[in-house]
Amino acid sequence: MNALPIVIGIAAAVGAYVLTIGIIASRAADPTTLARERLARQEVGLGQSAVALQLEKPLVERLMAPLRRWMERQTMRMTPEAQAAHYRRQLDFAGNPLNLDPAGLQTLRIAAAAALGAIGTAIGMFLGTPIAIGIALVAGVAIGFYVPVIWLEQLVRERRTELEASLPNALDVVAISMEAGLGLDRALEQLVRHQDDSLTLLVARALREIQLGRPRAAALVEMAEATGIEDFTSLVRGILYAERTGVPIARTIAAHAAQMRVKRRLKIRTEAARASLKILLPTVGCVFPTLWLVLLGPALLVVLTLGSK
Repeated sequence: MNALPIVIGIAAAVGAYVLTIGIIASRAADPTTLARERLARQEVGLGQSAVALQLEKPLVERLMAPLRRWMERQTMRMTPEAQAAHYRRQLDFAGNPLNLDPAGLQTLRIAAAAALGAIGTAIGMFLGTPIAIGIALVAGVAIGFYVPVIWLEQLVRERRTELEASLPNALDVVAISMEAGLGLDRALEQLVRHQDDSLTLLVARALREIQLGRPRAAALVEMAEATGIEDFTSLVRGILYAERTGVPIARTIAAHAAQMRVKRRLKIRTEAARASLKILLPTVGCVFPTLWLVLLGPALLVVLTLGSK
């Protein structure tokens, strides 16, 4: 009896199950859900709300919660501390997609490896040779294990590019608002009200923390560190230094905005200068051989014909 279909079914089931646990884990870490639970406890009392909140959750989530916690512990136990810290920073830089934490990302990697491993095994079975099955299985597992990391790095690059592009204009809005007589907090509120992008989401979160009583310096520093952009970090340091020394904050922000525009202009010119070098390799490798074949092909055929005679 051929056991490969059974192996494929088990691998696919495990992948789907682990993926479901990862999704539930991300939903459980949703800040909105946690805030609603706290409000419910305040309204109906701690003893009653604990049972009521558990019963309001879906049955699948309640049944899988113990296994999910066990899998998260096992996953983090196998993950080195430095790697977990790196994933945590990358998730912050990417804007915490799907509300993932390092344990959720590792769970997603395992699920993708199991699912693509099953698909690779199925492809290998269609090819019909044991070597093809083994190669397809290993390739599927490897691709599935590294695809979430590649996806996360792509999100980090896209978000960083978006933040760098929108930061100078946002600083101009804040500087103009402060020159009109508004304070820093009110100017940031004007920015959030008139602009909608990843940067304003970070600013809105920092403003909420400030309104809840967190020191403004700590909220701004955390906001800058969540972007991973050195210019943004230096901007926040400049704002805090200007606030301590009495220098007009609007002037500091305007100076940083002008400096960022100069850097962006130089970066665009550098990329434009590199474009010719990037085009050279495809031209030499693809266009020139085709051109030589078209020009020298007929002459080569004539030479071969004369040589055969």
